[in-house]
Formats: sequence, structure tokens, C-alpha cells
Amino acid sequence: MAQKKAGEVDAFLSRPDTSFPVVLVYGPDTGLVSERAARVASLSDVDPADPFASVVLMADELEKSIGRLFDEARTVSMFGGRRLIRIKGAGNGKALAEAVTELAADPPADAVIVIEAGELRKNAPLRVGVERGRAAMALPCYPDEQRGLDKLIDEELAAAGTSIDRAGRDALKARLGGDRLASRGEVQKLCLYAHGQGAITQADVLAVVGDVSSETVEEAVDAALAGEARRLPHLVERLQASGVSSYQIQGPLQRQFQQLLSMRQEMDAQGSSAADIVARRRVHFSRAPAMTRALQSWTVEALARSLARIEADILKSRKEAALQQVITYRLLLELSVEAARSRAR
Repeated sequence: MAQKKAGEVDAFLSRPDTSFPVVLVYGPDTGLVSERAARVASLSDVDPADPFASVVLMADELEKSIGRLFDEARTVSMFGGRRLIRIKGAGNGKALAEAVTELAADPPADAVIVIEAGELRKNAPLRVGVERGRAAMALPCYPDEQRGLDKLIDEELAAAGTSIDRAGRDALKARLGGDRLASRGEVQKLCLYAHGQGAITQADVLAVVGDVSSETVEEAVDAALAGEARRLPHLVERLQASGVSSYQIQGPLQRQFQQLLSMRQEMDAQGSSAADIVARRRVHFSRAPAMTRALQSWTVEALARSLARIEADILKSRKEAALQQVITYRLLLELSVEAARSRAR
């Protein structure tokens, strides 16, 4: 089967095997998917700015007119040489999966096809078609582990001609890892801040690099719980700018609603106040006000319905990878509106 394990992808890209003209890059870390897909595209030696040799197609558009993919794949470059076809936003579309399966089994001459997808289950048709194709390779992308973070940091430090002490590196790694492109951007920002001063220190890291993604996720989840609908658009913008993936929001959101349901059931059974329940559960002081307001707003029945909705939307976002962010952000907004309406009653 033509696939690599997550830990083998970097090694494969450093010594690429050009016998695989169809490459699927997939995973929940959208920044890492984008970065590695760009690397694969660069290995084709095709100028991405040349409109006669390179084309970018969106998966949802191809679902409506899959014939265009075959037209592009079989077209001979006007000035000779290879052609590059990049497909973005792939997921569980049936037409695209069938077309890619066909191209993976019988690839076009002098064409490289790079497909970017979100998280794909093991039995997803697109993933299965690529893994079984004789001329295709599947490259999974998952959030950076510690070794991957060290490599990323070293690359950017070398490019900036600087270094970092041990305490600074540990502090930096603790604030990175949510998304490859966002992490790289934070390290680049740090290098620029410390330009000309020699080694980067822990103080530099604390002054410049904040754990923005996790803090904003918590704020967005709390805003949805407490019915603070007016704050959410700004928080969503920050999440998008930080490169936070949908699964990083969905998990905390689901867990918070599960915790809130348990707390509300305890509150009703014992006749306690919302503040007493929050204090008893030792909720962190920064989140206590939002949880108290949420307990006062939501009923057990409403929380149960919302949990079912969250689970359904998580499943839907797995099936519609290209719409993951839209589904997740809409879910946050609608939950916050429901909470606000409940509090107003």
C-alpha cells in the first residue's frame, strides 16, 4: 500500500520518490497539510505562477464538474514539460474520490496531481483509492510532536542566524504545536523581536509568544456557553488568524458541555446555587464567571439537546472536511444565541 506513517513523511519529502505522480496530503493540521503540499508541488519543478503549466482547483467545484479534472490531467503543456494540478479542500466527495482512484491506477503522463484534504478516516474512499493506487502516495499530517517542533524551531533559528537557550526553547515549545504555519509564524516573530541581541532567552519568549490559540479556544467556548454572542465574531477571527483547526475547538466544546450538564444535574438535585456548584467543582477562576452564567441559563433538557447537536456537527464536519470550519463556527454562534435567549427568559 502506498502510504507513509506520520513520522516518516519528512524523510520521504527529503528524498522524494517521483514514481508517485498522484500525492494525497491529509490530516487535521491544516497548516502542516498546506506546507507539505507546497513542498510536494515544489518538487515537481513546475512554476506555480505559470498559468499554462500550473492550475489550482477546489474540490467542491470538481464535485459539480469532475470532467475538468480529467481535462486538466490529460492536457499537454503548451511549451512542453510537466504540469502541476493542485486540488484544495478535498474531503469525502464521491466524484473526486472516484476520479482520483482512476488517476492513481492509470496516471497521466507528465502531470503531478497534489491533493490537500482534511482528516480522513481509514475507510474514506479518497484515502483508500490513493493508498491502493500503483502511482499514488498518501501522506498523513498530524499536529507537531516535540521532535517536529524542535526541527521547526531549528530551521527558523538557522534562517535568522541566531540561537536560543534551553529555558527559552522549553518555554517556546510549550506555546507552540497547534498548527504548523501558526507555529512557524510565532517563531519568525520571535526571531525578528530578538534580532541583533545574540541568543534568544526565556524572557524574550514570554514577552512575544503567547499561547494565543488555546486561550482563544477557551474564550470562544466560554462565550458560547454563557451566551456572549457579540464577542464570538472577534474570537472567531482570532482563531482563524492563529490557524486553529476545527478539532481543536470541537473537543473542548464537547467536554465543557458535558461538564456543564453534570453540574446542572447536581445543581437541580441538591437545590444548590450556580456559584456554589462552580466553587465545589473548583473551576479555574478565569472561567468561573462564564460557567456560573451558563449554569443559570441552561436547563438539563437544553444541554442534552445541545450535546446531541454538537456530536452530530462533529460527525458532519468529518464527512464534509472542506466545510469543517464553517460548521464549527456556526455551531459556536448558534449555541451562544440559544444561551442568550435562555438567559433572557
